[in-house]
Amino acid sequence: MMIDDLLKNPMVKRALSAGEERMGKLVTQLLSNERVMHGVQTVVASALNAKTTLDRGVKTAMQAVNLPTTEDVEELRRKLSELETLLDGLTARVGDGEAKDGRGPKNGHVG
Repeated sequence: MMIDDLLKNPMVKRALSAGEERMGKLVTQLLSNERVMHGVQTVVASALNAKTTLDRGVKTAMQAVNLPTTEDVEELRRKLSELETLLDGLTARVGDGEAKDGRGPKNGHVG
């Protein structure tokens, strides 16, 4: 409750408002400074390069111990989905062929 009372004090409110305003001006000045923005861009680019290098290293390490990467698992999922679709199509075609010629699994003849 003391903090609530403190925050309601008009002097504290003014001080906080002035602090927020100064902070906003400072951030605006920093963001408009070309050297600061260049530094930020350099840091971000370095971080992205480090992540790429780390990702490559992890992939190489996982391949060395014969563990699949997330990309490997996704590729397998995609291929399994394609195979499932292909098998569904073949099953439907075989089923249609049995229905047309009157033969089917019941009398021992398939296709």
